[in-house]
Amino acid sequence: MGKTLRKKTLYQSKEWLMQKYVKEKMSTVDMARLYREETNRWCDPNTISRWLKKNNISVRSLAEAQQNRHASANPTVSKKRSH
Repeated sequence: MGKTLRKKTLYQSKEWLMQKYVKEKMSTVDMARLYREETNRWCDPNTISRWLKKNNISVRSLAEAQQNRHASANPTVSKKRSH
């Protein structure tokens, strides 16, 4: 009786969340945009954040998010080389 007839959405998939958020380092805003483009259905970045937490995926701090944004905006800037 307690079963739902709803189909699991893409952003509820732990595998999809891990791939996009952890491996590809996408932001929740970009992930929501990608979901909307792929499915033609609305998705809010807060929904992505909620599903990250439900799937026990650590959410980045603001500093980490800004660092990722900076790194993706400047792909030619390389890390310091060790001598």
